[in-house]
Parts: sequence; structure tokens; C-alpha cells
Amino acid sequence: MTPVTDSLQPVRTTCPCVLVVDDQHDVIELVGDALERNLECRLVTALSLDQARHILAQETVDLLIVDLNLPDGSGADLLPLLRSKRPLASAIVITGMPSVEGAVAALRHGAVDFLAKPFTVDDFLQRTRAALARQAMTVKSEGRIDRLRQAVRRLNESRRIVTRKVDLLCNDLVSAYGELSRQLDQVRTTESFRGAITVADNLEQMLCHAMDWMLRQIGYANVAIWLAGEPGFQLAAYMKYTIAGNNELSEAMRQGLLPKIVKEGIVQLSADEAAQQLSPAELQHMRNQTVLGAHCTYLGESLAQIILFREGNKPFTDDDLATLRAIGPTFAVTLATMVRNDVDDEDDDGDHPSKNDSNPFNDGGQILDDDEHRRDKPRRPKKDDADWWKRGEDPPF
Repeated sequence: MTPVTDSLQPVRTTCPCVLVVDDQHDVIELVGDALERNLECRLVTALSLDQARHILAQETVDLLIVDLNLPDGSGADLLPLLRSKRPLASAIVITGMPSVEGAVAALRHGAVDFLAKPFTVDDFLQRTRAALARQAMTVKSEGRIDRLRQAVRRLNESRRIVTRKVDLLCNDLVSAYGELSRQLDQVRTTESFRGAITVADNLEQMLCHAMDWMLRQIGYANVAIWLAGEPGFQLAAYMKYTIAGNNELSEAMRQGLLPKIVKEGIVQLSADEAAQQLSPAELQHMRNQTVLGAHCTYLGESLAQIILFREGNKPFTDDDLATLRAIGPTFAVTLATMVRNDVDDEDDDGDHPSKNDSNPFNDGGQILDDDEHRRDKPRRPKKDDADWWKRGEDPPF
């Protein structure tokens, strides 16, 4: 029998700890002897509520056997304390004055059994074994529940991790799909523009087809196409939508917009931005206009600039900007190829010099005619829907 001391420390063993609380020494000795002889357990005893409270505060008690009538109070007062300290522990209440009310009260406070004095050793051992077996089963079940809770927590954490990874993967896939879709749109736009301008027989028709394609894709606008020349850029084609082209407007663009577009590569200005960034000379003709412009280069060489502008209440969109950005390189390559072919033709026939030996393009407010030597060659007129502007017809779209 383990003596009761004030220096008890919590002891964790594989054997259940049984606390017997009774003020009668003969009951303590009888119960202790029966338990030590017949059950594998660690026995702790107390003679009062105060001693029992001290033990419960320090010991890991699996079974409490307590008398209801103690010198310093009712043993039933230990049941809530046991439940708070050891929720899975069992309790057996013993008393020399059994009553239905007492039994019900004990069971209501958490006791698993009620034992009346006097009792036999066999009856006591039977009830004690049943209480310990019930406590062991409860601990085992609670252990399973704890392991299940831990497994659920791990599964939830794994699910959260997987969910985060799936979300990241989905976001990456959406981004990749969006980027691929934009690239495909750019390819379709580029190929559509290439097909429209490469069928042209000459520079004049190519510029006409280019403006026709841009108006169909971007919408009605004033269009100015500038080609590289000496000195600087020369206006090769201008299409009026709301503002007529003239020398003053051309010179204002040459001094203002053209250097800005060469520097920035591509320009998109709302009406408010244009009011702040365009020169006073440009604003005399382009007030309350939204502007879109692109610098077209080939192998690092500046070949052309495309400028579109229209009313500020019809601003150019980001899609319009992407369209102009996509067709710029194609326009430059086609232009370079066409100019090179023209130069090769001139080299082959020295009797037909170009209109301007230093510049294959003339400056003006309309599309240039082709070289004169081409006029001498017999050519069957070819009607194309994109040549409506050249023929002075209304837009077919």
C-alpha cells in the first residue's frame, strides 16, 4: 500500500492508479489488501477530502473509490474535481447509509457504480474490475478518436496544401492559356494583315490595302502613313475621316508626333493626354483627338510610321494598340521587300530613273504613284475590294 505523503509527484505507469478515500482504517486495509492481492494496480489512499484533493492535484488517477461520508465533507464533492482533472477516469461511490437519492446524485456527478456497506470482497473486486475495464475501454476508444482527429487534421492540412498547389497550377494554366491565346490572336492578326498587303502589285496598292485593313480592324479614323526619306520621314499616304490633310498638319506632325513615336516605339494617347502632350501646332488641327501611332523598323532601320487619330469620344482600345503593334513589323518587312524590288528593277533598266533618286517615296497628302517606267509596261487593271479608296468609292464596310 502506497503511503500518503505531502510530497507526492505524478507517476506515469502502465498499471492503473486507484485512489481509495475512506475515514475508516479497517475499510482502507480491507480494500487495499483485496486490490493488491487480486489486481495489478497502483494503490493510493486518503482519509479525508483534503488529502484526496491533494492527491488528485498531483496523481494521474484512473479509478476513484470514495466514501460519501467523510469527516470534512461529502465524498461526492470529489467527483467534479476528478472529472475536471481526469475526464476519462471512473469512480465508485461507497456508503454505509445507502439511499436512492444518494445513488442518483452520485451517478449524476459521474460515478459509474454505487456500493453499499457492508460489502464482500468478491462483490468489491467484481465492481472494481468492471470499473477499470470500462475506464480502459474509454481510454482506448478516446485514443482511437484522438488518432482519428490527428489523421483528420493531417488530411485537412494535406488537403489545404494540395488545394493551394492546385490553385497555383490552375492560375498558371489560366495565365499560360491566356498568353497562348494572345499569341495566337497576334499570329492571326499578323497573318491576316500579311495576306492583305502582300497581294498588292505595287507600293501604291500596298499602302491602300494596309489602310483598308486597318480601318476594318480598328474602325474609322484619320490615317497617315509616313515613309523614311531624305530628310526625315515623308508623308506617303493620308486618308481623311474627319480632318482633312494639309501641309500645316503634316509639318506639325513631323515636328511633334513623329519624333515622339520614334523615341517610344508605339504611342497611345487619350484626348486628355493628347491635349497635354501634342504641340500647339498639332492641337490646331487635332484638338479633342485620341491618337495611336507605331514606329515600323526592319533590321534596326526606321522605315515607316503609322498614325491614326479620331474623336476623343471614340478612344482607341488596348486591343487596337495590340493590333497596331502586331502589324508594324510585317508592314516594315513588306515595305523593305517592295522597295528593294523597285531598286533592283531600276538597276536592271538604267533608262528609267525614279522620280526622286534620293527617296523612293514622294511627300504629299495622297498615295504615291508607282515609278514611271512601270507605266510604260503593259498591265491589265486588277480590281480589288481594298482599292475602293483609290477608285474614289465609298467604304464597302
